[in-house]
Amino acid sequence: MKPQRRAGAAAFLLAVASAFGALPATAQTAPAVRLAAAPAIDALEVNADAGLQPGSVLEFSMRGTPNGIARAEVRDAGVSVALRETRPGIYTGQYTVRRTDRLKPTSLVRGELTVAGRTRNSDFRLPPSFAQAPAEPALMPVPTTQVPTLHLDRFSAPSVDRLVPGTELRFAIEGTPGAYATVQVPGLPTPVQLREQRPGHYAGQYVLRQQDAVGDGPVIATLRAGERTVTAQLARPLVVAVPGNTMGAAPMSVLPLQVISPGPNAAIDASQVVVQGRTAPGASVHVRVDAIAPVAVGRSAVAQTLPPQTVQADANGNFSFNFGPVRAQPGTRFEVNLSAAQGAQSTPEQRIVLFQRS
Repeated sequence: MKPQRRAGAAAFLLAVASAFGALPATAQTAPAVRLAAAPAIDALEVNADAGLQPGSVLEFSMRGTPNGIARAEVRDAGVSVALRETRPGIYTGQYTVRRTDRLKPTSLVRGELTVAGRTRNSDFRLPPSFAQAPAEPALMPVPTTQVPTLHLDRFSAPSVDRLVPGTELRFAIEGTPGAYATVQVPGLPTPVQLREQRPGHYAGQYVLRQQDAVGDGPVIATLRAGERTVTAQLARPLVVAVPGNTMGAAPMSVLPLQVISPGPNAAIDASQVVVQGRTAPGASVHVRVDAIAPVAVGRSAVAQTLPPQTVQADANGNFSFNFGPVRAQPGTRFEVNLSAAQGAQSTPEQRIVLFQRS
């Protein structure tokens, strides 16, 4: 095998040499191109269905600079896994543990990411508990870089006068760079995917087709990074007026509903948490909270529904409520479901997720 590799490398070098030999003299003497900044590796996550036992499937997920070539290596076991970019900046791959592998909970895992000719390596260690709790994901943070908080700061879309075939819907999001952005329009079969045009700015458009039938309801933007997501609802109506609309769409006369604090996926103290938001003045806000304790090994998650409540917004549309005091284990997930109503108007149920801090 080694002589074949040397021969292949030699052939590659010869091909490169021939290519450069064919370049004009002006190209060969051009000034050197300034190298781009080195890529970044934000985190590496490993999941296993049977720990490090033979036959267990290890699933690697690396988050870092998009448009690169990634690899994960368990160095002292000689295991190397090529990772494929499944979403912008998210690289994944699998490896099935062989009987001859010598994987240990103390094994050093190296993540490697190459973008535009520059390579970054980051070393991680599997926690000692990895072998004892194979069903739980082992998240290994970067030792020198803190993973940024996922946030969606602004969601906008120009209004249109009607929803007929050929109408172009345009959307823009401002938020965390390097994420995966989509917009769900009621009635469209799939979300509209947005492209990151510059760091943290996502934009996209969709042209309505003959078979499309846009429905009434909120337009929701989603920003996703790994397993984390954050959403926002379009604040203004998508349609200004709909006379002659042949697609069955309504003017989207839904009430505004926004949670101001705490933010999505925030760490809270459930014994004294207060949720604040804004809706139409005098509207009734219905609240339901499900508390889901951390999953123990070998057990299923059990959700506990807290007593529902209804609060009324003040003259400025502000409202607040608490669902405590609640004694909760660290890591307990609270799914807060809200909807607003006023006369014949209402909002679809929305949800934010909060976590009990350690």
